[in-house]
Amino acid sequence: MSDETLAQVLRRLVPAGPPGQEVRARRQELADFVRAAESRVFTAPASVADRLRSLLGWDDQTLHDFVESPMVVHSSTHASMNAFAPMLTFPWFCLRVASLAAVPQGSRPIHLRTQVTHNNISDNRWKPHIWWRYTATGHLARTQIFSRNRRNEHQILLCQPVPGIGEGDLSEIDSEAVALAAHSTNFAYHTLLYRMAIERHLGMHDAGGTLEVPLDMLNAFSLRGDACSRWRQALDDLGLELRVIGDDLELHTASPETSVRPEATEVATTCFCPNYVNLAQAYRMGLSVTMGAEKMTGYLDEMHDVVSKFFALIGEDHVFPQFLGVSGVDLEELAPLPEGLRQEINRAGGRPSLPLYAGVFGEELLPRLDRALDHPVDQLASVVTRPWS
Repeated sequence: MSDETLAQVLRRLVPAGPPGQEVRARRQELADFVRAAESRVFTAPASVADRLRSLLGWDDQTLHDFVESPMVVHSSTHASMNAFAPMLTFPWFCLRVASLAAVPQGSRPIHLRTQVTHNNISDNRWKPHIWWRYTATGHLARTQIFSRNRRNEHQILLCQPVPGIGEGDLSEIDSEAVALAAHSTNFAYHTLLYRMAIERHLGMHDAGGTLEVPLDMLNAFSLRGDACSRWRQALDDLGLELRVIGDDLELHTASPETSVRPEATEVATTCFCPNYVNLAQAYRMGLSVTMGAEKMTGYLDEMHDVVSKFFALIGEDHVFPQFLGVSGVDLEELAPLPEGLRQEINRAGGRPSLPLYAGVFGEELLPRLDRALDHPVDQLASVVTRPWS
């Protein structure tokens, strides 16, 4: 076990500094694209739309700060009403990496989150077909969102309707979050708005400190216009597949004859690069740090080899950001759920999820997680870091 505390390890993750001209221009293009395409994600009256923009980081100030930021910290979790350990702590890690960094006065770090929205109903790690939540009376509820059968298990969340969730026995936190998420245009975006509202309530994001760019939207941005043919050729040269949404609401490999023309506001026209290149799209934004779980830690070197070849083929320079890999967080020690609730979870065959921690601890969850900062690495949180490359 290392003698270093978690805070000391996180402080080693330093800002990249002010963005260069090319990166700054690309960030500005992305900011403009996101604002122009917001109807893709939500539709709402003006009074609510401003709240949703603020929630997603699509307000003018946050987008400006993103463009100019000397430190962009990146994560890419999956769309779901749930978030299980350790992924439910990723916003906290990004928050603390940013708050512990020596950022020049007058600028601010930004958490760029590119959530996977093309995961399917049978995504076993995130279980989007159900919702483990905390009721207004303090009990576990298992709400079925979709039936998971052979007919629909491979359909992607981006093509599922917004669920009709009544007030019923919702907790106060869930009630507010669900009301905001109801303005989304599909289920994947519904989960983004819901989870962000929950995490904001818990203090896991600084106001104006996080920018959400769903991965489908990032693909639509990267593959717009003339870039599409160049990227497609590079993927083909590397033996990698571009995927498109079929009439069956599943993803299919785009054949050479498949016409690909992503439209900013049209989800159905979206095409998806493979995982490694999806992460490369975030790298193009001049990241200081990217983070992932133990699986990403294992494939990082292989991914960077593929991404280096891809960038060479499309004619772009690159720098690989610092990496933070999180393999575990001891939530049983940091934020133990009440014994009665734990028994309910065990009887139902469930797992503790973000909505349960939100219902039990509320704003107290953040200081509980912060206790891990002053403990040696691997005692309450197991992480690895990699330097720039």
